[in-house]
Parts: sequence; C-alpha cells; structure tokens
Amino acid sequence: MRLPNDIQRLFYRYHADRLDTATYQSLIIQTVLEDGTVDDWRWLFGTYGTDTIREWVADPAMAAQLSARVEWFWTCALLHKPHETPRWSGGNGRRLIPADALPDWWPDELR
Repeated sequence: MRLPNDIQRLFYRYHADRLDTATYQSLIIQTVLEDGTVDDWRWLFGTYGTDTIREWVADPAMAAQLSARVEWFWTCALLHKPHETPRWSGGNGRRLIPADALPDWWPDELR
C-alpha cells in the first residue's frame, strides 16, 4: 500500500510516492512518530496496529532512531515506562534509510 498524500508531506527527504507501507515499515513508523501530528498517528496506528508500533518502540535499536524526547514520550505512552537510549551507545537520531528511497540528487557516496 502506498502512503496517503497527507502523510507524504512528512517524507520530503525521500521519494514519498515510492514508499510502500510494507517495504518501508520501519522508516514510516520512525518518521510518523517523530514528525507526525495526532491525525498522522491515528493513520499510523490504524495501518500497522498498536502491537506492531509497541514492538517497534520496545526494540532498543529501533527506538534509538528517535530523538531523545520523542523516544521518552513513546516509551511512556506505549510501554508505560520512560526510556532514553544513552547517547554514548550510538542511539538517538540514527536513521536507517534504504538507498532507493533517497532522491536522485543524493550523492552516491552517502547512500
């Protein structure tokens, strides 16, 4: 399934029209949790389900891709215990981006 047009605005760094909800699940969850509005969150939870989002947030490698404040918020909301990945462990703000999701102008050496 393709991203709805109103969600695509969050993916301005990527070819949003190419992002499939199954293939790019992690990138979509991360971006919508980080940058989305309440309406975007409703779409996210409706698309993937609460259990999938909860499992994603519970995985330290996934949650570490969120900013510290957003990670703290979602771990409180979904796991009922705040958590923040220590910055020295390489967490917070690590985005895992599939190369084919990047714009054509993106330098090959940074893919």
